[in-house]
Amino acid sequence: MKSAILTIGDEIVAGFSVDTNSVWLAQELLKRGISVVAKKSVGDDLEAILEVLKEWDGRFDLVISTGGLGPTHDDVTKTAFCRYFDSELMFDEDYWNALVERFRKRGYEIPANNRSQAEIPIKAVTFPNPVGSALGLKFSSQSTSFYVLPGVPREMKAIMTEHLLPELGSGEAVSIVTLRTTGIIESALAEKLKPVASELEGVLIAYLPAYTGVDLRLRGLQTGQRGKEQVEAAAAMIEAKLGELVYGRDDDKLEAVVGQLLKERQETLAIAESCSGGLTSSRITDIPGSSDYMLGAVVAYSNESKIAILKVKSETLERNGAVSEPTAKEMAEGVRSVFNAHWGIATTGISGPSGGTSEKPVGLVYLAVAGPQRTVAKEANLVPHRLPHKAATAQAALNLLRLEMLHGS
Repeated sequence: MKSAILTIGDEIVAGFSVDTNSVWLAQELLKRGISVVAKKSVGDDLEAILEVLKEWDGRFDLVISTGGLGPTHDDVTKTAFCRYFDSELMFDEDYWNALVERFRKRGYEIPANNRSQAEIPIKAVTFPNPVGSALGLKFSSQSTSFYVLPGVPREMKAIMTEHLLPELGSGEAVSIVTLRTTGIIESALAEKLKPVASELEGVLIAYLPAYTGVDLRLRGLQTGQRGKEQVEAAAAMIEAKLGELVYGRDDDKLEAVVGQLLKERQETLAIAESCSGGLTSSRITDIPGSSDYMLGAVVAYSNESKIAILKVKSETLERNGAVSEPTAKEMAEGVRSVFNAHWGIATTGISGPSGGTSEKPVGLVYLAVAGPQRTVAKEANLVPHRLPHKAATAQAALNLLRLEMLHGS
């Protein structure tokens, strides 16, 4: 089955909103063996939408559109589909009453313009929207099924998950595995995998770099069980080659992996941050159940706070500076002591854009982990831009803790 995705909205075309809908839809369809061969975005323009419908009708088995089903004057998607399929509208009194009641329960009086969302095309099948007011619609031509969905991602996903994906069924799925790596740049990773990549059979590898690491997406060229076996064999081969550079698969997060290790060991954590400004602690506490192992954190941004709270020696700061290995080690040991934790993490660096020197440039960071047996530190030169530097620092600190728990104390 060949499919296409149409995203509708002036904000998307103008670049003010990011089109995440088509990414999610394409992935969900691929899991069911439905290939997406075309994607297009158009504004809230009646003629532009009609032009795409004429072009795609009969060319694809399935077309999914998102956006333009709201109650305001710029929402013209339903009008365009009704014109293309020569469909009149019928006012659904029962649905209107349900909308009125839904708004009342939330403490609002429903605006009059929401009446348009109770106008149902007589040639369309409707799908309930469990989290919004715009119904999903299905129009059918002789050879193409058109699904028309709201543009709000939460609403689109709810209708797809509860109604449309089950209707589409499950074909021969394409197998996809994502291996998550950190601590190595894309070019070095590709070089390391050269011998392995040449031996892979029936699997495509995509490198997806970010400031926090590089994901490897493995996609089978065959569907069904054969494709699954080939992807799993490739994943196992790459994991064996990369070892601890791989910290998880698919949607695994490094902070969850670290948290699971702490739980298994029945150990606790405390964090001292300077340049990362609390981001490392935020990521740890993003994970449900982190209160089992996370004891506390300190954002010691000034030298005074490093001395007063973390007991960093003033002579250490005077001799080495705040951004140094000795300071990072004393921060990690200090926060471990303050909270009486098994493990202490520390970050101190220069996020920029100013503050760097020839000896200590913007992007420099020192990370430290203090554990039951020893304290280790690492120097890294990360991306020299403030927000990416903070993100990369938090990732590197969590990874240093993961490695130390696996092979150190």
